[in-house]
Amino acid sequence: MSDFSAFADLMKDFIDFFDTLIPIEQDKLDATVKNRVGILEDFMHKEQAAVMRLRGLEQKREAELKRLGLEGCTFRQILDKIPDTDAAMLKPLFDRIDSQVRVMQSLSGSIKDAIEVNLRVIELKLAGDPAGNATYSATGQKAEKNSTKHFSNRSV
Repeated sequence: MSDFSAFADLMKDFIDFFDTLIPIEQDKLDATVKNRVGILEDFMHKEQAAVMRLRGLEQKREAELKRLGLEGCTFRQILDKIPDTDAAMLKPLFDRIDSQVRVMQSLSGSIKDAIEVNLRVIELKLAGDPAGNATYSATGQKAEKNSTKHFSNRSV
């Protein structure tokens, strides 16, 4: 059994973690784009639980790197410092994690952008700005909504 077997198992735990979290983030993006606030709250709770799990994995990773004498090293630096047989075992795991982190960063950016757009629309509507009422038809023509109804309007 290699010194790096426990570390490889931990990397597989990270891969499993991201395999669970990425679909949640994709669903969260979909709910954000569709303005489904109630569902978003459910995803936020799942995300909070995931953050706690990630903290635990990170602590284990730091302890394992310390045990191996590789404290503070990046994946690339680890591969350069360890025997080739261990590097061959770890490289595919590192590549998979790197890919998953990139997907997470992309999803996170998209979610942030969608939330900012939704907030901007809400701000415009609350300010009474007619730009907040502008929409576009399927043909790309600008259509103004001239509705004077507001969610606080009590008339029927």
